[in-house]
Order: sequence, then C-alpha cells, then structure tokens
Amino acid sequence: MSIFPDDIFNLADIALDVARRDPERIAVIDLDGFDSTGKRRYRRHTYRELSADAEAVAPGLREMGIAERTRVVFMAPPSYDSCVIGLALTRVGAATVWIDTAVGYLNITERLGRVGIEAFFGIPIAHLGRLVFGWGPRTLRKLLVTGKPGFPGAHTVASLRRQAPAEPPPPKIGPDDPAAILYTTGSTGPAKPALYLQRNFCRLFRQAHHSWRFHEDLEPPVDIAVFPAFLFIPISAGGTMVVPPINFVTQGPADVDPSALLEVINDCGVKSMFGSPVLLENMGRHAVEKGIKTPTLKRIVGAGDVIKAPAKELLLQMMDYNGEVFANYGATEAMPTTEMCARETLNETWDKTKQGAGICVGRPLPGVELKIVTIVDGPVGTLAQTEELGRGEIGEILVRSEHISPRYFKEEESTLKNKIADLAGDPWHRYGDTGYLDEEGRLWVCGRVGHRVKSPSGPLFPLVCEAIFETHPQVKRCGLVGIPGSSGELPVVCIELKPGIRPAKREALRKELLNLGSQYEPTRAIQHLLFKQSLPLDPRHNSKIERPALAKWAAKQLRKQLLHLSQPIIKTKPVRS
Repeated sequence: MSIFPDDIFNLADIALDVARRDPERIAVIDLDGFDSTGKRRYRRHTYRELSADAEAVAPGLREMGIAERTRVVFMAPPSYDSCVIGLALTRVGAATVWIDTAVGYLNITERLGRVGIEAFFGIPIAHLGRLVFGWGPRTLRKLLVTGKPGFPGAHTVASLRRQAPAEPPPPKIGPDDPAAILYTTGSTGPAKPALYLQRNFCRLFRQAHHSWRFHEDLEPPVDIAVFPAFLFIPISAGGTMVVPPINFVTQGPADVDPSALLEVINDCGVKSMFGSPVLLENMGRHAVEKGIKTPTLKRIVGAGDVIKAPAKELLLQMMDYNGEVFANYGATEAMPTTEMCARETLNETWDKTKQGAGICVGRPLPGVELKIVTIVDGPVGTLAQTEELGRGEIGEILVRSEHISPRYFKEEESTLKNKIADLAGDPWHRYGDTGYLDEEGRLWVCGRVGHRVKSPSGPLFPLVCEAIFETHPQVKRCGLVGIPGSSGELPVVCIELKPGIRPAKREALRKELLNLGSQYEPTRAIQHLLFKQSLPLDPRHNSKIERPALAKWAAKQLRKQLLHLSQPIIKTKPVRS
C-alpha cells in the first residue's frame, strides 16, 4: 500500500484506508486471560473497529484542547486502547513524547520540565508517577488514561467517543511540524530529546518497513510489539499488531518469560518481531532446549546492543527454514541505519570479531550515507574541521539520512555536540561510536568514543578487546574500562563468569585469560583482570554495559588489589561503593 504520500505521519489515514478496502482485516490481537483449561485467550480487533474508534475519539481530543502540535507524553504499553489513542493523536496532528522510566523517575521530571509537555496519556501507575514525581506541570489538565481502575481527573478512551465525521478532516500541519520527541536511554549522559519532524518520521517508518521486509510478503504483516515504542510499525503497514505477554512496569527485557512469548508467537501466527539482544537470546535458548519451533516467524530484527553470533544461531534453529535474523545498528536519533543478517555474520565476520576486528554491523540501508572521520572529543562545527579516513582506519562514525532526527528539542547545546554541518548546512549525526568501513563497504563498530581507553601504548577499543576474552568458554561477558594513572589510562578488563564457576578457580582462569589476551595485538597491553559477579547493564535493553559505574568499581577494586600486593598505587580519587 502507498503510505504517507504528503510526508505527514497519519496512522489514522492508513487505518481508514484499510477499513474501507478490507474492513475485517485484523488490526490488533490483544491478550484476554485464560480459559478454564489454562489455554490463553485473545481478543481480535478489526480495522473497521480500530478506525471507527480512532475517528470517534479524535473529536473528543479536540474538545479537551489536544490538537495540532500539542505535545503529549505517551506512557502506555501496547494495547488496543493505545492504538486507538495513537491513531486519534495523528488525526488531530499532535506530537507524541516518548520517555522510558529506565531514565530514572527524577530524571524524567527534569527532562520533561525542559520540553514543556501539554498533555499526558498513560496507564494508572504512570499517572501516579506523574503526581508523585512531578512529570509535567502540576496544573496539567489534559489527561488521558487507559487500563483499570482509571485515574481521577483523567479521561478514559470511552469517555472521549463522539460522532465521527463521514470524511475526517486532515490535521493542519506540514512536513516540517513536529511528529514525535523520542528520548535517548540516558546511558551516556542525560537523556536527550530527539526531535522528529513529520517528514523524518514518515521516512523512519519506511526504513522500518524495509528492514522488517514487509515488502517481501504477499499478505499483511503480523508483528509482536515487544518494544513499546515500535507498537505502530505493523499498523503503519496495514498489518496486525500482537500485544506481547509482558508486564512493562515490572519486567525488563531480561525478565520476559520466553515460554509465554513463544506461545503467543505461535498462537497468533506472528511473522516478524523486534527485540533487544538479551530477550532474543533467552527466547532462542529456551526454544532450542525445549524443541519449540516457530514456523510462521520469518524475520527477527534486533538492536540496542550487539547480538552475538551464538544467539543468532539459536534463533535460526527455531525459525522457519527461510527465516532470517537481522541485527540493526542505530540510535534513538538515527534508527535504523545499517543491517547485518545472521548468515553473513556466521559465515563471514564472526571469526574476525573473535580475533579483535570489532563487530560488523553490515551495510547502510537505502538512503543512508556513512563517514569515518578523525576522533574529536567535544563539539565540531563543520565537516571542514574533520578529516575523512580511509577503509580500515578506525575513527568516529558519522551518518546522514532523511529519516534521522535533525536536532534535539529545545536543547541547542546537545545539538551542537552531536551534529556536524556539511557545506550546505545539512546535519550529519555523530553516533558517538568508533568504527571503520571495510573494503566491501560494511561498517565495523569498535565501541563508544568516550569508552576508548587512552593507554600509554595507544587507544584500546572496548568491542575490539572484549570479544577476544569472551571466546573463553567460561566467560559470560566482559567490560573494558580505563583507570586514570600518571602516564595515561590503565586498561582493566572486568569479567563476568558463567554460572557455576567456583571462586577457587578464578586465579587459574586469570592466567588463562591473560595468556589468551597476549596472543592478539589489541589485547597484548592488558595486564589487569577483575572478576565481578554481574556487570551493570542499562535498564532499557538490559544489554549495554554501564561503563561509568563499572569504571568506578574497578578503580576501587584495583586499588585494593595493588595495595594487597604492595605494588605502587595508581593515583585515583576515593570512590564510594
């Protein structure tokens, strides 16, 4: 189907078009408890129902003052009501604001205070957080709620229904009006509000359609929304959104029950899904261990951190024979920009990764341009102030595409730090990552610019070094950090072992790992290893290592270790545990 012909992101138009052409097509499959035998039940909502409800709610939104360019916080998980409100908001031309509670409750208060929100849509507990922590002005009156038992002063979806017009009027907005504000994770500093204009948001969804391979299917897509911000991707293609068996209030990606997820996938004939690496790995491992197959599942898209080759192999085993796993590389401000299929990883690049080549994240998606430039710590005004590097040279990754957020909302300082203008004044986005392009035009990522270790012998890059140590069969994951010293940073690798390994074996393991590192040029300078029961991970994806916290812990532990060995003490500031 043709979508977004005028560069206006209007889900309501898409649903209306499908409702008129194919009214009984299923738009949303929602969970509906269990029957007396314990079998899961579902509620199926057609496009006729979804479109009618959205068009009936839109006049109610206008009555309460939610209209073009109104900034509305969207803090509700995937559900039928969420879809109704989402479509109705695009019908009136409002701009949605997405922020994750993983940012931190008080951080949300500070962040939303800068944006100047005008309305709030959420589940009851989100409204409780709004009152307790001050998420938005205390005088906020444009309040919407979904889910029982409701919330005092907030309009329910049912209370907003009015007589829908026979021909719904389009919103009075243009391609350069705001469509959404998406907050970053906050794992590398304060969460930043990435602004997406209508034209950017349309192109973002087109990229998602390409990456999810919707164009290859003869039938509408069926996608399960395990990441809340992506719940509208299948609707935007006239497909079916399946609500996942996840309590997004209490469960992070690592806590999701893989058996329940696999059950819903098979019950509902899910064809595609997106997930974070830890969720996908747990699901793949459970499926293989229990002999569960997902014959309808054709495509899995993962992002948020590296999806390692063993996890990809598990997922391929459970999927349709022609199924594929795609690892997307991107950021909140620029998603997705490259992709790498599992078979290419397994057949061509993973052996190089294990030898210190970094992580290959594949080739650019359509319309995406990449550059590798010299690393600069701090703002860069224009491309003329950088030097583009050749193939194989590690530098900072820049990206440009029409689907990328052009700036941050009301944060000029963040825009100056994270965007570089070309000669025409158009912005290139700074990922904040290091990497290089190989001879085939594939991008290899080596780690965050700010996480490289500036050792006396030269820079060490996390994803280059860590992959070498992670080849050891008893290592679950590891994190490279730098501890400040008198002549540079001392590289330290923090090791999380697989379950069941006794502490008494650590000294022998230390020797094995140091010997392993000595065999490769990137890790030869690393002489210090620390064992930690579990490495700190980011709250949103449960996959990225929280390196600032890990570095503080490592500095304290190494100082104790060197004191115990009566070696010279590295000059570090005292760190609280």
